[in-house]
Amino acid sequence: MGKRFFIGYWVVLILVSIFFLTLNALAVSPKVIELKMAHIMPTKHVQHVHVMVPFAEDVNKATEGRVKITIYPGGVLAKAPDQFDAAAAGITDFAYGVQAYTPGKFPLTSVLELPFLFTSGAHGTKVFWELWENIPELRKEYPGVKVCWLWTGDTGQLFTTKKQVRTMSDFKGLKIRTHSMVLKSALELLGAVPVTMPIPELYENLQKGVIDGCITPWSAVYDFSLYEVVRFATMSNFYIPAFFMVMNPSAFGRLSPNDQKILERMMGKPMGEKAAKVYDDAAQLGIDSLKKAGATIYPLPPEEMERWEKTVDPVYKKWINDMEAKGLPGKKVYEETRKLAKKYLK
Repeated sequence: MGKRFFIGYWVVLILVSIFFLTLNALAVSPKVIELKMAHIMPTKHVQHVHVMVPFAEDVNKATEGRVKITIYPGGVLAKAPDQFDAAAAGITDFAYGVQAYTPGKFPLTSVLELPFLFTSGAHGTKVFWELWENIPELRKEYPGVKVCWLWTGDTGQLFTTKKQVRTMSDFKGLKIRTHSMVLKSALELLGAVPVTMPIPELYENLQKGVIDGCITPWSAVYDFSLYEVVRFATMSNFYIPAFFMVMNPSAFGRLSPNDQKILERMMGKPMGEKAAKVYDDAAQLGIDSLKKAGATIYPLPPEEMERWEKTVDPVYKKWINDMEAKGLPGKKVYEETRKLAKKYLK
């Protein structure tokens, strides 16, 4: 009896100890915060592969597994024009998007897409960050979200399916896709018929002949397999696209103060510069894929380039007037952008 009681006592004591150790382990075990990151691109896209996936992995590692980011590509959480609002509303916790896909929402930011101002994504991104830091009216264009990083892509070129564009007269009657109202005006002045559409719709419309060409970055030729449907490229550094990565403020607030500090250190200007470099590096992928497909790449001669620039001059004046009519400092922002573009030109 005494021996059985003694053994039973120790069994109960061990079980009780295990119970309290388990409770303690559960109490101190960190809660995993799971966050969603949305974008509209395919999984082969260079921003998905070289920016977003590494960022998610780095965040998980830096927070020792406390923050897990799951990426939802291809517009499954929100369509192209809805990315920003999806983050603000909490449909997604992070959203990558293109400012020009929502006309009127980012009026001052659209200065970056005025034609023939920049030579690379890195060039435009340096200007973008100085504008962000110094123009409070521009920062007001991003309400209801936490801005993670901002950047611009590699230079947009002119791509066509059936006809090489060598002079302004070659534009006449061509239906050319753009993603931006600013660039729509420039194409009209050059003689083209502009058609606005998000980039995921581009391949099919080129393939079916709905449009005759597009202005889009070199990198997009690779990312969206456009080398399969375009036959001609005209090198003109037509524009650069602007991008954002934003976060839902409530999602950020769910993180511990320590993990918030970790994310703060991992975001911001350095990430914008990294994303821009990824685009600039990917430009070569677009060039190489076109060459491999047998497309003709035509560098626009300086004298013809000058004709194009003079022809679209009214676009700059219209942009300033449109901004001023809205009570925004259009002239100030335009002049500052020109000054910074010259400052950072290499």
